[in-house]
Amino acid sequence: MHSIRNEYLTATIKSTGAELISLKSAKGIEYIWQRDPRYWSRSAPILFPIVGNLRDKQTVIKGKTYHMNIHGFLRDMPFEVLCQKENEISLVNTYTNDTLSLYPYKYKVIVTYTLMQNTLRTKINVVNEYEELLPFNLGGHPAFNCPLYPGEDFSDYTIHFAHAETFSSPKVESNGTLNFDVAACSYHNLKKLQLDYGLFAIDTLIIPRVKSKKVKLLNKKDKGIVFSFPQFITFAVWSPPGKQAPFVCLEPWIGHGDRHNADNDFMKKDNLITLKTLEEFSAHYDIETIE
Repeated sequence: MHSIRNEYLTATIKSTGAELISLKSAKGIEYIWQRDPRYWSRSAPILFPIVGNLRDKQTVIKGKTYHMNIHGFLRDMPFEVLCQKENEISLVNTYTNDTLSLYPYKYKVIVTYTLMQNTLRTKINVVNEYEELLPFNLGGHPAFNCPLYPGEDFSDYTIHFAHAETFSSPKVESNGTLNFDVAACSYHNLKKLQLDYGLFAIDTLIIPRVKSKKVKLLNKKDKGIVFSFPQFITFAVWSPPGKQAPFVCLEPWIGHGDRHNADNDFMKKDNLITLKTLEEFSAHYDIETIE
């Protein structure tokens, strides 16, 4: 475990997956879900080199079949500390023989957490250590306590979008793939989404091409968070279906799960990022607390 702090916030990160496991304010408010396995045993995994599910948990790269579980393997990989200051820490994971058996590319991922007043920035840098193109998807999956304060309910919270969103969320099939030919639900000019457990009967609410790069998760007193994700393309909202879990995930993605009729060719995945040799890609998301 590693902690960084300033006068407003303390953030705690674990080495496995470089995962944020706590973001607590000076007033004692814990913003991050505390990993109760009855509901969900993670808190804020980083999704790489895939987002969502592969069809049949497998993909074909250069004619060879590889197997990966949902959201890829980085969330379970050991990270080492590159450098640390009182309000900032950088951790790194680099390919190994084990990762090459899952995904035959040589990568380096650096995750940097920085506290800036009442905001935590999570910055992800991906470097191609390979002699050919490095293809991947990337995403975040932070889970926020909801409600944040005693005496509140999940449904007291609303997601406010920076821009009106018109979209159809694809159906999540039983194998976790996405069917864009069938709308699980549709919205027109959505500016505010009041949370309700019934929303997640479809599994995950997905906005494939989100206009907003900033949303707010607020209670009836306008307390909560501002969540910003400038480089990401897709935005998803999730809470475990049927469990009435006291948290909600706000997920920025570049890429998404395989389409239900995908042919397993990795290079045909949507929104693939490709890097040339030694090229680097960077994306970040910010959690700003409002108390």
